Amino acid sequence: MPHPAYLVGTAGAGILLISLGVTLALTLRIRRLRVERERVLARAYEGFARDMHDIVGHWLWLASVKGELAHRRAAGDARLREDLEEVLQAVRQAAHAVRNVSAARHRLSFPGEAARARALMEGFGAYCSVRVDTDELPEPVSTALGAVVREGVTNMLRHSQVKRCAIELVEHGGLLRLTVVNDGAPRREAPSPRGDTGSGVGNLRHRLGELGGTVQVAGGADGWFTLIAEVPGNYSE
Repeated sequence: MPHPAYLVGTAGAGILLISLGVTLALTLRIRRLRVERERVLARAYEGFARDMHDIVGHWLWLASVKGELAHRRAAGDARLREDLEEVLQAVRQAAHAVRNVSAARHRLSFPGEAARARALMEGFGAYCSVRVDTDELPEPVSTALGAVVREGVTNMLRHSQVKRCAIELVEHGGLLRLTVVNDGAPRREAPSPRGDTGSGVGNLRHRLGELGGTVQVAGGADGWFTLIAEVPGNYSE
């Protein structure tokens, strides 16, 4: 029969091993929870950043567009043009700061953005056609495609001497395809469809990617620039 002291020692060693095992398991669990917490915080920050881009950026964008329109109309007043240029510079810097910190999910809609795009183009003396060959869109799809239209119009007003543009949404090969095209773009070599085209297009790719979609851009020497977004035609919430 084992000596009582031996039994006590064996029991103590067993308890120690169990304690070490439990401690190790808890340590690993705590580490995994910390890693998961960091991932959750990172996703939350990215979501907040995208929200800021769409909410605050929307108003800065509108102020910039209206300011540029007023700047063009003040052609005969040098002092007024100078004042407006200072205002525009301030708005652009604020918009740039928002783009660096932000981006995401204010409620947009494709019909609303398409109608606003047409009105803005008319205000700038440009022609804009809108063609829609599909039924009512699910809200996430409408929101994402509305963001595409907004980004496309923003870019054409900022970087092009646009006179004509077209917005077209059709069903094609099981996909919903949105095309935003305009003339007056700087004549240069076409960018890669997946190339670096700025944080705006990058945000669109992130957003469309969440719906299983894609975004491509193309610009040629003829001065036409094209933005294409596609999402699955059978998308459901």
